[in-house]
Amino acid sequence: MGQLILFVLGLVAIMFILQSLLGFGQLKNFNENYNEMRSQSKVSIGRSKGLVRTGVVLLMRIDKNQTIIETRKMQGTTVFARFKNFNMIDGKQLLKIDEETLSKVDRFTRKAIKDAQHTYRIIQAGGEPPKPTSPIEKLLNLFKKKGEVSRS
Repeated sequence: MGQLILFVLGLVAIMFILQSLLGFGQLKNFNENYNEMRSQSKVSIGRSKGLVRTGVVLLMRIDKNQTIIETRKMQGTTVFARFKNFNMIDGKQLLKIDEETLSKVDRFTRKAIKDAQHTYRIIQAGGEPPKPTSPIEKLLNLFKKKGEVSRS
């Protein structure tokens, strides 16, 4: 019985290390793409995070007139997702992407585009975008809200 517990703990440790290494590779891919695009002009970043479902990160290189020059998209549920070119919104004004264009993309990409627009507006106004909440913070907030409701 003790050997089984040690085996399971060892397996969990190996899986954690593997997950960390693969996550590091994904972060490295993000940094390489961001730095390459940022060296050429401004970059607006949009995110649509999912806990279990697919997540999307958009990197949009924009010019001084807020025209999208180049877009790269990372979408997936695993640490194997990497950035790919996403030309559908290239040439459009970041803050004026029409509903027809938005209707042609999946809801996760649409949410990431809207996030990039929102973040860009905040930064242009001299503000700082809010820090995204972690999955644990979301879970704690869920319990906090339930506790507030039951006290009433």
